[in-house]
Amino acid sequence: MSYKQIFLILFIVAIGGIFIFLGYYFQKYHHAKPNIVFILIDTLRADCINPDEEPNPITPFLSKLAKQSIYFPCAVTPCSWTKPTIATLLTGLPPEKHGVRYSVRNEDPNAPVSDVLNNTFTTLPEYLSQQGYETYAVQSNANLAPLLGFAQGFREEHFIFQNDAPASFVTEKSIQFINKTKRPFFLYSHFMDPHLPYNPPSEYLNLLKNSDNTDVVDETYIAPNVIINYLMELVYYNIGKRSEPPSHDFTEQEKKELRRRYHAEIRFTDTEVEKLVNTIKKKYPNTIFFILSDHGEEFWEHKGVGHGTSLYEEQIRVPVIIHGRGIKPKKIDTSISTAGFAKTVVSLLNLPPYSQFEGYNLLNEVDENTIIEMVTWGSWKDMGLDLKGIMKYPWKLILDRNTNKIELYNLTEDSKELTNVYEKHPEIVSELMKQIESLPNKKEIPASENTTVLPPELKEQLEKHGYL
Repeated sequence: MSYKQIFLILFIVAIGGIFIFLGYYFQKYHHAKPNIVFILIDTLRADCINPDEEPNPITPFLSKLAKQSIYFPCAVTPCSWTKPTIATLLTGLPPEKHGVRYSVRNEDPNAPVSDVLNNTFTTLPEYLSQQGYETYAVQSNANLAPLLGFAQGFREEHFIFQNDAPASFVTEKSIQFINKTKRPFFLYSHFMDPHLPYNPPSEYLNLLKNSDNTDVVDETYIAPNVIINYLMELVYYNIGKRSEPPSHDFTEQEKKELRRRYHAEIRFTDTEVEKLVNTIKKKYPNTIFFILSDHGEEFWEHKGVGHGTSLYEEQIRVPVIIHGRGIKPKKIDTSISTAGFAKTVVSLLNLPPYSQFEGYNLLNEVDENTIIEMVTWGSWKDMGLDLKGIMKYPWKLILDRNTNKIELYNLTEDSKELTNVYEKHPEIVSELMKQIESLPNKKEIPASENTTVLPPELKEQLEKHGYL
């Protein structure tokens, strides 16, 4: 065989190898189903992300990423606390239908029970698994433990649960998961750090030190093991189940320090989310990221703290970032509900629509006339709350279904919801009340309702965050 023939053979083999590689690369990164990464940052208020502030001291990475993404600064969560919200995100059903209402039903204090996400529903991870996706989750919120039904759609070894795990743990375990997979994957990473009781790593607390802050703050009342007790006392006082206000009245300096600790927890999370996103983007360019929160957090805007106690903006406004291959950056100021999360994921993947996934596609079914619903019964049953909210921007109506008290706010003119104008706009009240009256009666118990007795370990974990 001549040198020319050998050269020709080697040339053909090389060209063939190049085409095979290009075909593999094109199939893997362009034609293959995209991976989905769902990053949930617990308790992240919408106003903590601001792309126009450079650099943003609280969320430098997420604020920058928002500019490179579809960014919704005005998203609304279906409930003002975690468990019903995540049940909605995963099932595509509103809380009235999936029946998950409470962290604790303590009719029997010696044997409290908790609501369970019923396995008769198909969750988004279950549906994606049926469509050929490998599903993984790293969960750090006790309200979403496997016992409570939130591991549906994940193989046991693909669902890591560690209550209150730090952001670094969530990032590490998430990366370990995706390093193993050979198939398109759905990854759900739940970062718990911004939730009470606000105990950030010292280096992140120091990053947010106020240069003009020379006052020494008494640590007694803002210590992590103390703040939960204050929260419980304040909640019960505000809802009329406690006659005396909390024994300690927070000073302005203490309030400022508590916010700083909350922001430091977010800064820590922002750093870890950056590590997770960049690692996945480098290894799997064909990935779409959904980054959002389950609810906001109140800091005395309406005389309370925490969440799960009202439907005011500070508790129900959350940010949403959709980022990845094929996503054209755009800021969408229209109010949307995160209840459409499951439907949006299915649409982006060009999978067959699934009828259980209600709500609307966040990317193409939203306009100024969209009706947004939200609800809360409080995280534990003896709070006795039953609040329903309806929004048709700029109007927002809140109905207390226990007392029939109505609140109406024009969010354009009164973004802080300080002036109830329901008596001045009866036509708006009538229009929005029709939406509420079309829903099931508050006394009807959903057929889907399901509960389980809380074991001692889970009771202790819930107590740590004020749920028991």
